[in-house]
Amino acid sequence: MVFFGDLGDEAVNLISYFESIDGVAKLEENYNPATWTLEVIGAGVGNDNGDTTDFVKVFKSSVQARQLEAKLDREGVTRPSPTVPALVFGQKRAAGNLIQAKLLIKRFFDLYWRTASYNLTRFLISIMLGLVFGIAYVGAEYSSYQGINSGLGMVFMTQSYMTFIVFSSVVPISIQERASFYRERSAQTYNAFWYFVGATLVEVPYCFVESLLFMAIYYPMVGFTGGAQFLAYWLNLTGLVVLQAYFGQLLAYLAPNLEVASVFVIIVNYVWITFTGFNPPVASIPQGYRWLYHLTPHKYTFASLIAIVLGDCPSGGDRSELGCQQMTGAPPHTGKQHHGSRVPRGDFLGETRRDLVKLRRRHAVDCLLTSHISSGVAIYQPPEEIEMAIGSKDQDQQK
Repeated sequence: MVFFGDLGDEAVNLISYFESIDGVAKLEENYNPATWTLEVIGAGVGNDNGDTTDFVKVFKSSVQARQLEAKLDREGVTRPSPTVPALVFGQKRAAGNLIQAKLLIKRFFDLYWRTASYNLTRFLISIMLGLVFGIAYVGAEYSSYQGINSGLGMVFMTQSYMTFIVFSSVVPISIQERASFYRERSAQTYNAFWYFVGATLVEVPYCFVESLLFMAIYYPMVGFTGGAQFLAYWLNLTGLVVLQAYFGQLLAYLAPNLEVASVFVIIVNYVWITFTGFNPPVASIPQGYRWLYHLTPHKYTFASLIAIVLGDCPSGGDRSELGCQQMTGAPPHTGKQHHGSRVPRGDFLGETRRDLVKLRRRHAVDCLLTSHISSGVAIYQPPEEIEMAIGSKDQDQQK
């Protein structure tokens, strides 16, 4: 020990003590006292006096050391005293819940603000993804069967890439903070609940910004329109990105090290992408694995995004939305092939005709929906064309 005591205002007591020792250079103006102290005792970059002066011996013979020994020798400090009551803590932790929450949330926001390697990297990757997919799908059409399938693949790929970015990048920073968490928890510095509250809340604004940077470039370039649709698409995509960040944190806290967590990230992400329901489509997933499809969060976001941009046709609009366009080039399907139902082919045609008559009588809708096998996207076709298609199929069957 080379010094112990009150540092004083702007470390004036510390500076005065070391400057009083022979051979110690004076502190230069505007120089950091902590750096100067380390250099003086030989623990810093420069070894000014560390090899020539025994600062431990000097401190033991100083007034500060004698004052310290006198304080430690009092009854009730290092020796038990019958007059001093036992030390009793009124609560488990020194700070209340409100202070713990405030300081931990501030700590994580400061940490993320200073960690440019984490946040700026995913922001730049989001911008690059928006440009890549935007350029690739400039001028794309979504009225034909092939164009709709291409649009489904685009939404599927962008959703997968955006979520994988945060899923894989949040693991290292979470594991890095785990060492300090164990140390502070063992000292009962704070409640673990408020630690996890801070760790989760800090991800929300960064995930919103990340997806917004992507959406601002990608959404208009690929031909999607509508301000309300943009907002709904952005919120749904951000929700999945936040969920992926939280799941990545969960894997980081459960895994013993970074390597094991990274392996589980790849496995879980592969399973979720596989069972989203796009490729393979839902009807092609074996019945024994269908439960994975229902547990996959990507499934619900994918269906929502597709419905927002390709399946929404407001009744009071001008029918210029993508969801109101007539689908062309659709291949012929029987009911079982198209919907996965068990209705026989002949009955399917009859049921379709009867349903069409009921729709017209009730004036409930002015068009009929045909749904895509993999996503449940609704594309409008006029009933006249469906009647013509049904009639041609009847003639083919009679022949």
